Amino acid sequence: MATLLLIVIFTGFIGLGIPDSLLGSAWPAICEELGVSHSIAWTITTPISCFTLLSSILSAKILEKLGVKLVAVISTAMTALALFGMSFVDATWMLTLLGFPLGMGAGAIDSGLNNYVALHYKASHMNFLHCFYGVGVALSPYLMSLALTFMTWREGYKYTALIQLVIAIILLLSFPLWRVHESKENADDKKHVDFGSYKEVFKNPAFLPICLVFLACCAIECTAGIWATTYLVDVKHASKSDGAFYLVLYYVGLALGRFLSGVLSGKLSLGSINVLGLISIGIGVIGLLLPINAIIVPVVALLLIGLGVGPFYPNFSFLTPKHFGEKNSQKAMGIQMAAAFIGIVFFPTLMGILSSFFGMRIFSLYLAALLGILILSYLFYVSFTKQKN
Repeated sequence: MATLLLIVIFTGFIGLGIPDSLLGSAWPAICEELGVSHSIAWTITTPISCFTLLSSILSAKILEKLGVKLVAVISTAMTALALFGMSFVDATWMLTLLGFPLGMGAGAIDSGLNNYVALHYKASHMNFLHCFYGVGVALSPYLMSLALTFMTWREGYKYTALIQLVIAIILLLSFPLWRVHESKENADDKKHVDFGSYKEVFKNPAFLPICLVFLACCAIECTAGIWATTYLVDVKHASKSDGAFYLVLYYVGLALGRFLSGVLSGKLSLGSINVLGLISIGIGVIGLLLPINAIIVPVVALLLIGLGVGPFYPNFSFLTPKHFGEKNSQKAMGIQMAAAFIGIVFFPTLMGILSSFFGMRIFSLYLAALLGILILSYLFYVSFTKQKN
């Protein structure tokens, strides 16, 4: 039963990933149809991320009242309705308005399922969980590329909304599995969210370095996901449908990085896996900086960036109970998700603003700067762990 429940949770994380890459893959086409500038993407992504941030901060209270399984169903259903609504908009302010249910639906389920897996399963399971998130974020740009080839971006949103609805139904039908697993553990969902305090989380010396790592890795992941297609279309002269398809490869790299991290977690330390990730990101960023027009170079570079950044989020999520203790883990997880979404909100937005002044060619330099922030944050974290030991 525990294995079957884990498969259901993996399916839930596919649903978590599906909305995250959709706007980035469709944005050039949306801009053309609605007659707006590429640089205003932040007016849509920022509210979505702000509501996700709010949902993450409130996740401990929400999960305490409703439980993980019910939150998972409600959250996935909310994102399905938001995506379906986005397929009918005729102005960007409507996309911004629909960012409320889309963002609120993402934060609590992310925090809740991460903490549940961290408490009940292994490090490899956590990486595989986020690998399925990678499946979700790779699936939606693939569907969008098909929609742009044969129809319009609106159909891409409708298809992904339908998939989200199916996932919500699967989660709803899985309720008996949760009850069996909870009975076996002699606990229910509230066991892990009804204790601890934010004060203890904030006083923990691990708090700041870990939050900085979450912020930096998500800044890279989200900036690349939102702006890669626009970069490939504007700078490398790919077609809109090809640009959306190439974004799939970035997310394939993200999923593959998490899968390999799960496989290697029994043989290598999480620290060694993270260092390999930094090396992969570095090679990818160098590839983007090279003055080569052949489209294969930036595409492979983006794949390597996805491959390298992939393991950070699941590895540090898994370490949350270790650093903060089980009783504080849900509250710590919510704060960490909030730090992650600050990276998701601020840095892609800044990229959009800078591109309005310097053009999309700044994309590669911007990712190089974000890599520098991630390296410094990780060294700060390593310094903390050495002092503790």
